[in-house]
Amino acid sequence: MLPKARLIDPLSISVPEQVQTKHLQILKPAECTAAQLAEARVESFEELLPWFHEVMGDREQEASQSWQTTQLAEQIRLFDLRERLPFSIFHEGKFIGFIELLPVWRRGQFRLTYWIRSQWARRGFGSEAVSAMVVVAFDALSARLLTTGHAEPNEGSARLARKLGFKEFARTPLACELPDGSLVSGVAYELQNADHLRVPEVCWS
Repeated sequence: MLPKARLIDPLSISVPEQVQTKHLQILKPAECTAAQLAEARVESFEELLPWFHEVMGDREQEASQSWQTTQLAEQIRLFDLRERLPFSIFHEGKFIGFIELLPVWRRGQFRLTYWIRSQWARRGFGSEAVSAMVVVAFDALSARLLTTGHAEPNEGSARLARKLGFKEFARTPLACELPDGSLVSGVAYELQNADHLRVPEVCWS
């Protein structure tokens, strides 16, 4: 039997606002973190630009606490409407990144995106955050399917997806535009359960 779309009011869904892992606190955005966010975005600007340039401000905007406050206010609004589920990632009280679930509630489908602050990259925090949010999607939000993707040259995201058991299901030519206008393929991955990623240290409320 084919799966059916779910007749569901997203506003009725209880979405966790904080997720705890062994090393991380993953929290609903808060405007009071704007200064930390601005610092992280400036520090990581060159690393983020190739992959996120279409949704980034310029360097001056990203460095502005007031501009980031506006961005955070919009994130909170979308979270409360259940249109997007953005989260800030902290390690020992320091802002180290961002992760987001983009839901299609009727289908039980979620798309995951994330970034990790430059000085905290390549320490396993990306894997830990993504693993936790995959578990949240399936166990707390009744996901049927989780997808993620990246521009083909983004080798770091490719390694993490494969490491966590995501299966490549599409490679689309000319799908992603780099800052210089170059067009590269987009690579898409899927995951249909979180059985291999559940660990006792992950909890949410």
